[in-house]
Amino acid sequence: MGLSVKTLFLTNVGVLFLSAATAWYFWRLYRDSAVLLWWSLGTTVAGLAYVLFGVFNPAPPTAVSAASATLFIAGCAMIWESLRRFNGRPAAKGRIALIVLGFAVIFSIALYLGADLRERLSLFSLAMAAFAALSARELLRGGKQDALLSRLPMAFVFAAMAVGLLGRAGVTWLHPPGPATETFYDAMGSLVPLVNSVGIVCLNIGFVIMMSERLSGGYRKHALTDELTELPNRRFFLEQGERLSRRARRDGTKACVLMMDLDHFSDVNQRFGHAGGDLALAAVARLLREQVPPPHIVSRYGGEEFCALLAGAEASEGTRIAEHLRATLAGQAIDIRGQTLKLTVSIGVAALSDGDLGAAVRSADEALYQAKDQGRDRVVFGQRKISDPCSVITASPAQLGRCRRLTPTEGS
Repeated sequence: MGLSVKTLFLTNVGVLFLSAATAWYFWRLYRDSAVLLWWSLGTTVAGLAYVLFGVFNPAPPTAVSAASATLFIAGCAMIWESLRRFNGRPAAKGRIALIVLGFAVIFSIALYLGADLRERLSLFSLAMAAFAALSARELLRGGKQDALLSRLPMAFVFAAMAVGLLGRAGVTWLHPPGPATETFYDAMGSLVPLVNSVGIVCLNIGFVIMMSERLSGGYRKHALTDELTELPNRRFFLEQGERLSRRARRDGTKACVLMMDLDHFSDVNQRFGHAGGDLALAAVARLLREQVPPPHIVSRYGGEEFCALLAGAEASEGTRIAEHLRATLAGQAIDIRGQTLKLTVSIGVAALSDGDLGAAVRSADEALYQAKDQGRDRVVFGQRKISDPCSVITASPAQLGRCRRLTPTEGS
């Protein structure tokens, strides 16, 4: 096949130790990531098992056979634990230690009783296949709440290795019984080492890709999420709004924009301090999240101002939802350190016309300040078209202030 067993053996050892070193390096940078630590330990232990087995081939002593096989299983168990931690599952160090110890005892007893190559290979292959299957299951299981593109290929490789190991356990019994001096590789045939090597390389590359995918996704989530309220932020609102606007221009999809501003919120900060004001904002955010479910979008626009994009909503439906939000907040008592706080909100509503998000936001913003001027705690629908040249998507906060058609009254 062009590649000797020795070459594949050295490739496996090199890949495992390189993966271990890479994971260890990044764990040193991100000490809170147990995923990296367990992967580093698992690949290190598996690499040591390879080295130990290779040094004493072709006829390793009984103690070396038991130690190398146990190290292999321990490495697989640690890799499985790494994937469990990746999915946010609790630590299972005690259970893993018991499983590895149990395998070591069973394998040692089998060696002591004179188990031949077929029996040793079958026991070892079944244990390896079990951990490969568990790892594949863990990857698929975690995809329900964390849909990473790299999960499926990783799960496929683990599943393929599990099937191959099960097949090897069965094929081994086709060999005649009795002691043998061949290495595991010689007994398994020339194709299996290549498959194992490809699997090891793919898994370690896949792990790096999977970690990078989650890390980049985490950075993007933080960039698009308001830290205090955990709602999407203004950038997310504008990005999603632009997508909906393009769709509206293409197929006439209806939508409404809601601009919401809490009334007299400066009084809340004076009464409870800024920490109390933060608690109030978080409580309002929870209410909005409950009352404006997907596919609608609700976000914190800045300060005590929130906004919503109601996908598929006609003007009448948008106004109805806005009135429901206003009434719900007005009727809710918010607990701030044992004290009751009642809040009201002014809301401006505008339809997304001709796919122009900027015009819709400006129209809703004008309606919001009309609601403020009319006494607050009310909903106003913006019906006029606005030809203001200011663009809400490109303008800075200072420019946005200059774009407002009405000046807010003191205390908002």
